[in-house]
Amino acid sequence: MTRAVIIDDEKPALELLANMLLRDGRIEVIGAFRKPSDALREIRSLKPDAVFLDMEMPGMNGVELALMLLEACGELDIIFVTAHTSYAVEAYKVEAVDYLLKPLIPEQLDRAVTRLQKKRMLRGAYEAAVRSIQPETRIIGFGGLRLLNTSGEEEEVKWRTSKTKELMSFLFLKGLSNVYKGQIVQALWPDCSDEQAQSNLHTTMYQLKKALKAAGIHIVIHFKSGKYRMELERTTGDVWEFETFISKNKVVDAANAMNVERVLELYTGDLFADSDYLWSISKREEMLSHYIKLSKRLCGFYMREGRTEEAIQRIGKLLQHAPLEEEAHELLLGLYFREKDRISLIRHYHAMKELLNHELGLEPRESVRQLYNDMLCQL
Repeated sequence: MTRAVIIDDEKPALELLANMLLRDGRIEVIGAFRKPSDALREIRSLKPDAVFLDMEMPGMNGVELALMLLEACGELDIIFVTAHTSYAVEAYKVEAVDYLLKPLIPEQLDRAVTRLQKKRMLRGAYEAAVRSIQPETRIIGFGGLRLLNTSGEEEEVKWRTSKTKELMSFLFLKGLSNVYKGQIVQALWPDCSDEQAQSNLHTTMYQLKKALKAAGIHIVIHFKSGKYRMELERTTGDVWEFETFISKNKVVDAANAMNVERVLELYTGDLFADSDYLWSISKREEMLSHYIKLSKRLCGFYMREGRTEEAIQRIGKLLQHAPLEEEAHELLLGLYFREKDRISLIRHYHAMKELLNHELGLEPRESVRQLYNDMLCQL
């Protein structure tokens, strides 16, 4: 039997609906509340399947409350009950099962309960199919947020708004960590009032869960004690792997050089390169700094091993992502000199000189110019 909660600030309306559902026989009423705050406090422990919700209550409308309830419980079907027809469009925002007009009559309640049961049956079949497959999802942050399936193909996620995608990016960066609601609203809506920011978060979180589900991506977002956390079973991420490896490998040697090369290949571009999230700027710079340092250490290992060609390739890739990294340019000049490749030495020096002048309005440092001239004289 479907378990439901009723929320209506008018006691007669609350009792009438409870009695009508009792007579219907397909719904077990496990809670009835006149105050939204009471319902929000108890909803997680009750774990209802559905909520019959009055659209107009003191201090909060039904859509706002519905979003908070969905945030707290995840899968929850909403049936709105109201005396006004003007809220139908608002009800669409949370994909309400039905929209009942007061005064209630048995026929419309029967229709709503029938719709509810059909929706729950279809959802159950879908979720069983998903559980039987359990595809792996890979989240890519370098170069721009993308979600890949088991075959490495990009899943087409229809982000309802740019903030929906930004919220996914923010949660991805936090990984398995708990994230306070206040951290999210401060990062994504710093210029909004607290009330508006909270409302934006509830709406955007609902849209995110809906978008992931529609794309067949099995990522669950939990909310408890004012904190969000992603459940990441069978989910991998390039940024997580990159950070984990960096933290555990401070030295490059023969034992880990191959893995260093593999990890550096994860860096396909700046973190969330296709979006200008203010909250991600410092993290983006940190990731680039790690990439540069690890690339140089690997290059140093290759040089010590006499593997000059591999060192040249690695520095070349580094300069694709950090074209103004002067030390990398100097390393590459030195490698061409080591290989006695005069043509590549000249070509790269002039390309570097043009780049510095175009981007920064500067000439190469005196020490670099002197180094270049000394190399030319010896070739």
